[in-house]
Amino acid sequence: MPRPRGSGRERQRALHLATGGGRLVGYVRVSTEVQAEHGHSLYAQEERLREACARWGYECVGIYADVASGGRDDRAGLRDAMSAVERGDAEGLVFAKLDRVTRSMRHGAALVEWARAGGHTLASTDEGVMVLRGQLTNEALPFFLALAQVERERISRRTREGLAAARARGVVLGTPVRTKGTDPAAVRARELRASGLTIKRVAEALNREGYRTARGGRWHPGSVYTLLRRVSPEVLPVGGFARDRTQ
Repeated sequence: MPRPRGSGRERQRALHLATGGGRLVGYVRVSTEVQAEHGHSLYAQEERLREACARWGYECVGIYADVASGGRDDRAGLRDAMSAVERGDAEGLVFAKLDRVTRSMRHGAALVEWARAGGHTLASTDEGVMVLRGQLTNEALPFFLALAQVERERISRRTREGLAAARARGVVLGTPVRTKGTDPAAVRARELRASGLTIKRVAEALNREGYRTARGGRWHPGSVYTLLRRVSPEVLPVGGFARDRTQ
């Protein structure tokens, strides 16, 4: 029997484009739960991703989220997003800025190599398409990776200085306040989600019924998603932090 034409990598790319071409998986990230609770982040990033996909002619088939430092390589949301691409659900990842995905040159280089080797796409709403179906399209990518790492180091230094100043003022530092799984808001969020409401509708219902976050703030889709992922991940929507009518 004759061997199929093309290398194994070429056949893998052809199969990938036949199943995931024209679709992207979104990835959003914030560093702290405070940012997630105030909603200026996860949800705002999601809006930007969906708008960019529509503008570029792509379908956004799901959005995955992390509340974690960009310096961490082992983020569950990013891992799930990459797995979705590898399964053929989409041809690549879309994110708001490169520093949402990585703040390390080493990790960033590994991500680019993952995209090039697998024939995937990496697209940023701010920096544009960086890798298109395995082909590097943005020659400034190394510069963006270097900037992301510099910014990470600057944030770390500023955080250390802020903590030192707080200790000097006598501020007691400790574990941040979080909504517990047994708190009424968490119990109600599980009930609402189990009843079929979207993440966005759950947030609206919690606010309407007078529930507040552990810090006394209003609920946003990002903070609801973060809470449920921590206390009841089985009720989260398939495809990550999505808000379409079926999720």
